[in-house]
Amino acid sequence: MAYTYVAMVSNYSDASITTLDTSASLNVASGDTLVAFVKWEGADTTVALAKSTGSPANNFTISAASKVNHGSGDLNSCMSYVLTASADATMTIRLTLGASRPYVRFGVLQFRPDGGDTIAFDVGAAGSGNGTAVATSTFNTSGTDEIVVAGYGEYGTVTTSSELINAVAATEPTGSPINTYTSIWYRILSATFTGGTASATAIGSTTDFVCSAIGIKATAGGAPASVYTMTLLGTGL
Repeated sequence: MAYTYVAMVSNYSDASITTLDTSASLNVASGDTLVAFVKWEGADTTVALAKSTGSPANNFTISAASKVNHGSGDLNSCMSYVLTASADATMTIRLTLGASRPYVRFGVLQFRPDGGDTIAFDVGAAGSGNGTAVATSTFNTSGTDEIVVAGYGEYGTVTTSSELINAVAATEPTGSPINTYTSIWYRILSATFTGGTASATAIGSTTDFVCSAIGIKATAGGAPASVYTMTLLGTGL
């Protein structure tokens, strides 16, 4: 078995904001993995994500390796994650920035591992530039049941096509691009790779861009105790 994709929620604001909630909620099962991509303009600032109100909070962790501040410092992105979420049938996610910033876009993807799996952060990566060839820096993965999620943000009105992870076509979920331009894509991997990137093509014209990616892996847990009990009984031991 392997990770399965469940759903995506998102929101955006062109006006400067410090907090922004997803426009819809997720039905989160116990143990689900949540991955967020956040893009904003203006100077660097802190980023926090969690349930909008109430409990369980399901606080996200920022991947420092995925955080990038481009060019003059006016274009930023990062990935954030919850390895094993607590169950919440109506989870609206709130983004909180440390200072008010404009042109904010964020999306949260929900994945479901197999029951009993052990979930761990694997890798983060980021890149930025000006052009049509969008990519992170190279990175390696170490899981044989792993999700890699990437996101792209831009200054202008340019979105992406040909989204790839390690040079293999990725899936852009329903809900992406966010507000026409900011895109998110993912792959569910069954083998490791070395020296790969998350990449895409900016459509139509050259643009300043940021691109962030994250890998999270699942490791199969042991069989339940009841399985061993039945096996021993069946053999007369």
